[in-house]
Amino acid sequence: MDTATVIWIIVGIVVVIAIIGVIAVVAARRGREQREKKHREDQQRAEEMRRDAEARAIDARENEAKATRAQADAQQAQVDADRLRQEADQRQAEAQDLRAHSEEQSRHADEIDPTVDTRHGGRHDDTATGAGTVDERPAATEPRHTDQPPPQDTDNRT
Repeated sequence: MDTATVIWIIVGIVVVIAIIGVIAVVAARRGREQREKKHREDQQRAEEMRRDAEARAIDARENEAKATRAQADAQQAQVDADRLRQEADQRQAEAQDLRAHSEEQSRHADEIDPTVDTRHGGRHDDTATGAGTVDERPAATEPRHTDQPPPQDTDNRT
Protein backbone atom coordinates (compact mmCIF):
# COMPACT_ATOMS: atom_id res chain seq x y z
CA MET A 1 0.00 0.00 0.00
CA ASP A 2 1.27 3.27 -0.77
CA THR A 3 1.07 6.39 1.27
CA ALA A 4 -1.73 7.98 -0.65
CA THR A 5 -3.95 5.02 0.01
CA VAL A 6 -3.09 5.04 3.67
CA ILE A 7 -3.85 8.77 3.84
CA TRP A 8 -7.19 8.19 2.06
CA ILE A 9 -8.01 5.40 4.48
CA ILE A 10 -7.10 7.62 7.46
CA VAL A 11 -9.13 10.53 5.99
CA GLY A 12 -12.04 8.12 5.40
CA ILE A 13 -11.83 6.87 9.00
CA VAL A 14 -11.70 10.45 10.35
CA VAL A 15 -14.69 11.43 8.18
CA VAL A 16 -16.63 8.38 9.36
CA ILE A 17 -15.75 9.17 13.00
CA ALA A 18 -16.76 12.81 12.44
CA ILE A 19 -20.06 11.72 10.87
CA ILE A 20 -20.66 9.32 13.78
CA GLY A 21 -19.82 12.15 16.20
CA VAL A 22 -22.22 14.54 14.48
CA ILE A 23 -24.94 11.89 14.48
CA ALA A 24 -24.30 11.20 18.17
CA VAL A 25 -24.47 14.92 19.03
CA VAL A 26 -27.64 15.41 17.00
CA ALA A 27 -29.21 12.29 18.52
CA ALA A 28 -28.26 13.41 22.04
CA ARG A 29 -29.68 16.89 21.40
CA ARG A 30 -32.88 15.43 19.95
CA GLY A 31 -33.18 13.06 22.94
CA ARG A 32 -32.63 15.92 25.36
CA GLU A 33 -35.24 18.05 23.52
CA GLN A 34 -37.72 15.16 23.58
CA ARG A 35 -37.10 14.64 27.31
CA GLU A 36 -37.55 18.36 27.96
CA LYS A 37 -40.71 18.41 25.82
CA LYS A 38 -42.08 15.38 27.68
CA HIS A 39 -41.11 17.02 30.98
CA ARG A 40 -43.02 20.23 30.03
CA GLU A 41 -46.03 18.18 28.87
CA ASP A 42 -46.00 16.19 32.11
CA GLN A 43 -45.72 19.40 34.06
CA GLN A 44 -48.68 20.92 32.18
CA ARG A 45 -50.73 17.74 32.65
CA ALA A 46 -49.91 17.76 36.36
CA GLU A 47 -51.00 21.41 36.61
CA GLU A 48 -54.28 20.60 34.86
CA MET A 49 -54.80 17.66 37.20
CA ARG A 50 -54.14 19.92 40.21
CA ARG A 51 -56.62 22.53 38.91
CA ASP A 52 -59.23 19.81 38.31
CA ALA A 53 -58.61 18.35 41.76
CA GLU A 54 -58.93 21.79 43.33
CA ALA A 55 -62.13 22.50 41.39
CA ARG A 56 -63.57 19.14 42.47
CA ALA A 57 -62.56 19.81 46.07
CA ILE A 58 -64.37 23.16 45.90
CA ASP A 59 -67.42 21.44 44.36
CA ALA A 60 -67.31 18.81 47.10
CA ARG A 61 -67.19 21.49 49.83
CA GLU A 62 -70.02 23.35 48.12
CA ASN A 63 -72.13 20.19 47.94
CA GLU A 64 -71.37 19.46 51.59
CA ALA A 65 -72.46 22.99 52.50
CA LYS A 66 -75.65 22.57 50.47
CA ALA A 67 -76.33 19.24 52.15
CA THR A 68 -75.77 20.79 55.56
CA ARG A 69 -78.09 23.67 54.65
CA ALA A 70 -80.73 21.25 53.37
CA GLN A 71 -80.46 19.21 56.55
CA ALA A 72 -80.80 22.36 58.65
CA ASP A 73 -83.81 23.42 56.56
CA ALA A 74 -85.38 20.00 57.05
CA GLN A 75 -84.80 20.19 60.80
CA GLN A 76 -86.27 23.70 60.87
CA ALA A 77 -89.28 22.49 58.89
CA GLN A 78 -89.71 19.64 61.40
CA VAL A 79 -89.54 22.11 64.29
CA ASP A 80 -92.06 24.37 62.55
CA ALA A 81 -94.35 21.42 61.89
CA ASP A 82 -94.11 20.32 65.52
CA ARG A 83 -94.84 23.86 66.67
CA LEU A 84 -97.84 24.14 64.31
CA ARG A 85 -99.10 20.73 65.43
CA GLN A 86 -98.82 21.81 69.06
CA GLU A 87 -100.58 25.10 68.29
CA ALA A 88 -103.36 23.25 66.42
CA ASP A 89 -103.81 20.86 69.36
CA GLN A 90 -103.95 23.80 71.74
CA ARG A 91 -106.49 25.65 69.60
CA GLN A 92 -108.55 22.47 69.25
CA ALA A 93 -108.58 22.09 73.03
CA GLU A 94 -109.56 25.76 73.41
CA ALA A 95 -112.34 25.31 70.86
CA GLN A 96 -113.65 22.26 72.71
CA ASP A 97 -113.54 24.17 75.99
CA LEU A 98 -115.42 27.08 74.40
CA ARG A 99 -117.96 24.69 72.87
CA ALA A 100 -118.50 22.95 76.21
CA HIS A 101 -118.84 26.30 77.97
CA SER A 102 -121.28 27.50 75.32
CA GLU A 103 -123.36 24.33 75.61
CA GLU A 104 -123.34 24.58 79.40
CA GLN A 105 -124.38 28.22 79.20
CA SER A 106 -127.16 27.33 76.74
CA ARG A 107 -128.39 24.51 79.00
CA HIS A 108 -128.32 26.84 81.97
CA ALA A 109 -130.28 29.44 79.98
CA ASP A 110 -132.82 26.74 79.04
CA GLU A 111 -133.14 25.77 82.70
CA ILE A 112 -133.73 29.37 83.69
CA ASP A 113 -136.16 30.10 80.81
CA PRO A 114 -139.68 29.27 82.00
CA THR A 115 -140.92 28.73 78.44
CA VAL A 116 -138.53 25.85 77.71
CA ASP A 117 -139.50 22.30 78.66
CA THR A 118 -136.29 20.71 79.99
CA ARG A 119 -137.85 17.38 81.03
CA HIS A 120 -136.95 15.63 77.75
CA GLY A 121 -133.63 17.24 77.02
CA GLY A 122 -134.96 20.74 76.46
CA ARG A 123 -134.30 22.66 73.33
CA HIS A 124 -130.78 21.41 72.90
CA ASP A 125 -129.57 17.86 72.59
CA ASP A 126 -126.10 16.56 73.50
CA THR A 127 -124.67 15.99 70.05
CA ALA A 128 -120.96 15.90 69.46
CA THR A 129 -121.15 18.88 67.14
CA GLY A 130 -122.85 21.02 69.71
CA ALA A 131 -125.45 22.18 67.20
CA GLY A 132 -128.65 21.74 69.13
CA THR A 133 -131.98 20.92 67.63
CA VAL A 134 -135.04 22.94 68.39
CA ASP A 135 -137.80 21.22 70.33
CA GLU A 136 -140.62 21.01 67.82
CA ARG A 137 -143.34 20.64 70.40
CA PRO A 138 -145.65 23.62 70.57
CA ALA A 139 -144.48 26.13 73.08
CA ALA A 140 -146.77 26.45 76.04
CA THR A 141 -148.44 29.77 76.57
CA GLU A 142 -147.89 29.36 80.27
CA PRO A 143 -144.76 28.18 81.94
CA ARG A 144 -144.64 24.47 82.58
CA HIS A 145 -143.56 23.11 85.87
CA THR A 146 -141.39 20.05 86.03
CA ASP A 147 -143.71 18.28 88.47
CA GLN A 148 -146.51 18.04 85.86
CA PRO A 149 -146.62 14.91 83.68
CA PRO A 150 -146.19 15.36 79.93
CA PRO A 151 -149.37 15.61 77.86
CA GLN A 152 -150.70 12.27 76.67
CA ASP A 153 -151.05 11.57 72.96
CA THR A 154 -154.71 10.75 72.36
CA ASP A 155 -154.16 9.54 68.81
CA ASN A 156 -153.93 5.69 69.01
CA ARG A 157 -152.22 4.74 65.80
CA THR A 158 -150.53 1.39 65.60
